[in-house]
Amino acid sequence: MSINDSMRFTSDNILPVSLETGDVCIAASFSEGEVDIRRNSGEGRVLVYDKDLNVKGALWTGEQGLVIGLEYCAQSLTLFVSDVSSQTVKRFSRDGNMMPAFPAMQGKDFGVIAAARNGDIVIGEHIKGDKFPFIGGGEIYQFGGDGMLRNHFAAEHDPGKFGFHGVTNLLLTAGDQSSDQTRDQKAVYISETGKRVMQYDLAAGCQMEDLFVLSDEDEKSTAGIAMTPDGDILMGTVYGACLFSQKGGLLKTYDIPKERGWSAVRVSRDGANFFVANFFTGRLEKRSLDTGQVIASADTGLVYRLASIAEIA
Repeated sequence: MSINDSMRFTSDNILPVSLETGDVCIAASFSEGEVDIRRNSGEGRVLVYDKDLNVKGALWTGEQGLVIGLEYCAQSLTLFVSDVSSQTVKRFSRDGNMMPAFPAMQGKDFGVIAAARNGDIVIGEHIKGDKFPFIGGGEIYQFGGDGMLRNHFAAEHDPGKFGFHGVTNLLLTAGDQSSDQTRDQKAVYISETGKRVMQYDLAAGCQMEDLFVLSDEDEKSTAGIAMTPDGDILMGTVYGACLFSQKGGLLKTYDIPKERGWSAVRVSRDGANFFVANFFTGRLEKRSLDTGQVIASADTGLVYRLASIAEIA
């Protein structure tokens, strides 16, 4: 287990930190005092860990809100950071410096971010609703590597437990074997606390048949998704993490403490391990994808903060 000294990275103690291959970044907005899930905004912060989950430092967005989405784009060597409350998307270079923001990416309740292999950036609108404070279109937005808006799509949603979640987590894949493999054509996505694993064809601009749907009788809900090199779906299911086939067959249930809040997941770039974080407790773990064995872990103490994980390639 790594040493938890994340609290020394405060807004009055900003230190330089660079991003190196294998580093792990987590959403970790900073605030002092007791945090309530209904009032969990703070100063925009991303904690940077090494591959063994020892904290290295922090990146600061300069915004007040809640960091929700993180994604490293290997094409542009850029870390993208979205804040659903301040409605901003910030960019950081490998040397840890903030880069100029893309104007077209600002002003929406953007959350999850995915980088396509050709450098396109696809972002999900976290909220779907028309009543304050849950106002948003819940759409999928596609930007070019230059930050210009290419398209946006009115995707379907799964009301889930709370009814206001839009596109809260997604991954990108090639649409079919005949498609251009240099571009990711399809978004596989969820609405948090729902049952559906949905698909949208970005190239054709149309909704596709659900990849699969969890049983209504099962306590599992959709919380976070990632894809393994074999094409299986790793899912944070609120009370744990499971591996599914693309047809929805349960392949593996990982032996993770049954605590509410397991949501953010990320398959490591080497395809051998995965990262999983608990939004309610602040627990971050690196586990073997094959056996589920814990390889490294960190108890950050950051409740209602760990919404996203990114690995630097």
